[in-house]
Amino acid sequence: MRIAFWNTHKSKKINEIVSDIICENKIDIMVLAEYEDDSHQLLQSLCQKGIGAEQYMTFGCERIVMFGSIKRIIPASQNKYYSIQLIDKKYILCGMHLPSQVYANHQDRRNIVIDTILQDINELEDEVGCDHTIILGDLNENPYESGCLAADKFYGVPSGDDARKGMRNVMGKTFKMFYNPMWNLFGDFEYPPGTCYYNGSSPKNSFWNIYDQVMIRPRLRDQFVEKSLKILTETKKDSLVDQYRHPRRDISDHLPVVFEIKEGKL
Repeated sequence: MRIAFWNTHKSKKINEIVSDIICENKIDIMVLAEYEDDSHQLLQSLCQKGIGAEQYMTFGCERIVMFGSIKRIIPASQNKYYSIQLIDKKYILCGMHLPSQVYANHQDRRNIVIDTILQDINELEDEVGCDHTIILGDLNENPYESGCLAADKFYGVPSGDDARKGMRNVMGKTFKMFYNPMWNLFGDFEYPPGTCYYNGSSPKNSFWNIYDQVMIRPRLRDQFVEKSLKILTETKKDSLVDQYRHPRRDISDHLPVVFEIKEGKL
C-alpha cells in the first residue's frame, strides 16, 4: 500500500502534477491539503491513464481531501483539521493539516487539535481491536517540537527499537507511542533537507523544516518499507524546486512525501 501526502498550497492548476505523482510512484492513496483544483478533472485524468480512483468521503473536514484506488475504505471521525479513514478494517489512516506557526505561534491551538485526534484514534483502535494506525499530513511543526514528540501528544520517537516498546509510563500515566521515520530525512547528506523552506527573520531559523510527516504505530514497523520513504522534488515532466533548490512557490511551498506499508500478515 503506497501512500503520498502533499500540501498543494491552494494552487488552482495542480491536477496534472498530482496525477503524475500518483502514476509515477504507483500511489494507492493520495492525501492532499489545501487542494482547490477540480477533483472530477483529476479523476478523469487518472482514468485516462488507466487508474480507477475515487474521492474518499471527508465531509466535515475543510483542509484534507483524499483520492485512491483502494475500495475498502470507510470514513470515521472527521474534523475541520483532519480526516480519519478505516481501510479494510485493518488499518486506520488519519490525514491532517494542523494550524500554522509561520505567521503566528499557534502551538496551543495545535495542541487542542492533537488531543482531539488522539482521542478519536484511541477510541477507534479500541472499537476495531487493532492499532495499525498511520498518521500523516502537514503538522506545521518539526519532529523535534512538542506536538510531535511530547509523551502527551503524538509521541513520535525517532528510534524504531524504542518505539517497539509501544508505550511508556510518565508521572504515573501511560502514553502510547508512534514511530516517526521522518527524523531520518533531516540534514543535507541527502537532498532535500526537508519538505518546506522558510527564510524568516527569527533568530532561531533552520531554514529547512519537515512539517510534512508520516508516523506509524510500532506494530507497523516491520511493514514499513524504509527505502520507500522519500521527499519528492520532481516528476518526469516538472521540477518541484526552483534554481535555488527550494520548493517552487508558483506550484507549492511544500514538497510531497511518499512511503509504502507492505500489506500482509499483521
